[in-house]
Amino acid sequence: MLPFNQYCKSALLLSASVLFVGCESEIQVTKNNAEVIRPVKLLNIGNSEHSRLLSFPAVIQAGRSSNLAFQVSGIVTSIQVNESMEVKKGDVLATLDPRDYQVKVDVAKAQFDKSESEFSRSKGLFKKNIISLIKYESLRAERDVNKAKLETAQKSLDDTVLRAPYAGNISKIDLKSNQTVQQGNEVISMLALNKLEAKINLPSSIIAKSQESNTESPVHIVLNAAPEQKIPAFMKEISLEADTDSQTYQATFYFSPQAGLNILPGMNARVFFQDPTKVNSKEIVRIPMSALTKQEEHLFVWVLNEDTMTVFKRVVTIENGVGESLIVKSGLDKGETVITAGVSFLSEGMKVRPWVKN
Repeated sequence: MLPFNQYCKSALLLSASVLFVGCESEIQVTKNNAEVIRPVKLLNIGNSEHSRLLSFPAVIQAGRSSNLAFQVSGIVTSIQVNESMEVKKGDVLATLDPRDYQVKVDVAKAQFDKSESEFSRSKGLFKKNIISLIKYESLRAERDVNKAKLETAQKSLDDTVLRAPYAGNISKIDLKSNQTVQQGNEVISMLALNKLEAKINLPSSIIAKSQESNTESPVHIVLNAAPEQKIPAFMKEISLEADTDSQTYQATFYFSPQAGLNILPGMNARVFFQDPTKVNSKEIVRIPMSALTKQEEHLFVWVLNEDTMTVFKRVVTIENGVGESLIVKSGLDKGETVITAGVSFLSEGMKVRPWVKN
C-alpha cells in the first residue's frame, strides 16, 4: 500500500489529467462547431423567376364531372364498369330489368298501329264525304296521342340502359346487382380527365393591373407532389363578381394531362404567372416569403457576403400584398443575394454554402 502523501500526489495528478483531457475535448468540439458550414438556399435578387412571377395555391379539378342516374326505376341486372375505368361516349355503364318497360312498348305500339290504320282509312272516307270533319279530326288526334304514348314508352325502355354521356373515367359506383333503384337517384359518377383545371383566387389589385395584352403571358402549374415539373396552362375564365368574404376573384386555368404524371382531381398545386405590376417596371425587387424573419416590430432578411460566404442581418420594408413572394420597398438592391431557406438557424457572421439537392 502507498504511503498517504504519495497516494494524495497520485490522485492530484490523475485529476489534473482528467481535467486536461476534458478541456481538450471541449476545445476540440468548439473548434469543430466553428468549422460547420450550414447549407442554405440562395436567391440572387433580380436574376430569378421569383422576381417576375406570382404564384397562388390551387386544387386540381376535372374539366367536366357528372353524377349519373337512371331516369326510370327498376332492378339492376348488370354493371359493366369498375371505378377508375376509362369509357367512351355512349358506352353502356349499367342496365335495369327491361321486361316491364318492353311490355308497355308492345302495348303502346299495338294501340298506335291500330289508330294509324284507322286514320289512314279515314282519309279516303273523308274525301268522299262519308265521314264528317269532326270524326276525321278525332281519329287523327287519337293517332297522335297513341304515337306520343309509344315514344314515351320507348324512351322509358331506352332509359333502362345507362350510358356514358362523354369520354372519361368512372370515379364512383354506388350500385349493386339486383338492387332496386329509384328514378333520379345518382348511382355512378364520372370525370373527364382529358382536360384538367386549376382554380385560384386573385385579389383585386392583380385583376385591376392585368391587361388584354398580357393574357398570353406564360402560365404554368406545379403539383405539390411533383415540384420538379412545370405544366403549361392557359387561362379559361375569370369570375366577374368578387367573393363576399375574401374580396377575391376566382380564375380558372386549364391544362392537359402530362406523360409520366398521374394527375387526379383533389391534388394540391400552385399556379405561376407573370406579375402584371412588373411588366413595365425594372426597379421592383421581389423576394419569397420564406426569406423573411420577424424580430420585434421589424422584418429582416439574411444577406450573403459573397466574398466571405458569411451572412448578416438586414432590415427591410415590405409592400402589402398576397402571394408566395412580396415586393421589397426598401432594404435590398438588385444583385444582392439573400437566404430563402434555413433562415431560422442562422446567426450573424455564420458561414454558409449553397444547398445542393442530392
